[in-house]
Amino acid sequence: MRLLFLSFAFPLPANNGHRMRTWTMLEVLAAQGHDVTLLTFAEPGEPEGHDAALKKVCREIEIVPLILDSLSSTAAYLNRFLGLFGTQPYTVRRFTSPAMRARIHEHLARDSYDGVLCNTVYSAVNLPVTQVPVILDSHNVEHVVLGRYVSLEQNPANRFYAWSEMRKLRKWEKDSCRRATIGMACSENDRKLLSSLCPGLRVTVVPNVVDVDRYVPQKEDSSSTILFQGAMDWFPNRDAVSFFVDRVLPLLGQRIRHLRFVVAGRNPSPTFVTKFDGVPGIQFTGTLPDIRDEIAKAAVCVVPLRIGSGTRLKILEAAAMAKPIVSTRVGAEGLEFVDGEEIVLADEPSEFARAIMDLLADPMRRRTMGLAARRRVEIQYSMSALQCAMRQALVQFPAKRLNVVSAADVNRVEVEARS
Repeated sequence: MRLLFLSFAFPLPANNGHRMRTWTMLEVLAAQGHDVTLLTFAEPGEPEGHDAALKKVCREIEIVPLILDSLSSTAAYLNRFLGLFGTQPYTVRRFTSPAMRARIHEHLARDSYDGVLCNTVYSAVNLPVTQVPVILDSHNVEHVVLGRYVSLEQNPANRFYAWSEMRKLRKWEKDSCRRATIGMACSENDRKLLSSLCPGLRVTVVPNVVDVDRYVPQKEDSSSTILFQGAMDWFPNRDAVSFFVDRVLPLLGQRIRHLRFVVAGRNPSPTFVTKFDGVPGIQFTGTLPDIRDEIAKAAVCVVPLRIGSGTRLKILEAAAMAKPIVSTRVGAEGLEFVDGEEIVLADEPSEFARAIMDLLADPMRRRTMGLAARRRVEIQYSMSALQCAMRQALVQFPAKRLNVVSAADVNRVEVEARS
């Protein structure tokens, strides 16, 4: 198949969940003989040093520059306020790009593609009306993330804004699903959510995976190091750290001396780090060249997420390195790990702390649970599992259609994109 692959973020380095999913999908598509043209946004400097890797998996790569305002900037707050009076969600509107829309249109007019793969609903914002079949890959069910934020937020103004944005985002996801020929979800849980959102869409499970061969189990460096990994420019990860430090860590500190809590993830803001200045034993690593080095040092990996959707690659990475994991149910949602054998699930702070203390006190159980978790990844969340799922998804794809886009359709999409 000839595919036009649309991504709202540059896929390398594959150092967060979205990029990891994008990159493994590109690798598998290439391995299966598909001819892929990648059309992606990138910030200045991002593509440097990655040409050789991308050329191994893509026939053609085209980059459209995009500089996003920080979500905490004055411009972002102003755009959010103005967005209250529009119909398009701010999280989608910030990726609207006349340049990207023009490049997509030119590709569709110039080449004969069998399909367009939109890597998340955000990538669909610039896609003109086309008769080329569309594959919609959903890394998350995006409005669910905001819904969980709404349920936790105490500030009335923030809660109202998030509720308004959630409703718009749900409609956008529904409309995007209606444009798609097939949908891809990363878990059975998300497949059911997308199917209920758009009953006419054929949705298949294409799981998040890791290349297990790249994750070699090693002996832990410290029997009292707890690790949370996740990008600190993603609010659900910051909320998870705050929840853990405020509600769980004090309970652990009462029982365990010399405890270290390592937060490994890119772009922690100085303001966020300063919040924890008085907390003993906490360490922020910032951006790391290789997260595996930190995972190797940990005795227990924790995933205290309260907000999210999709499946957590941080769990798959820790499991692939045979680490015991304690997670909330939201954190482990969509992953078929067996509670008590391959992972420990706990939502209440006291339960979460008890699960960590029990594991820290029992090296043999840590090893047994870690090895069981790795076996689960080898069976269900490895590259071979992704290859099988992608093959099954694409076999449902319709025969090639004519690529015809009317001027009236293009004009209508242009108007919608500006609204």
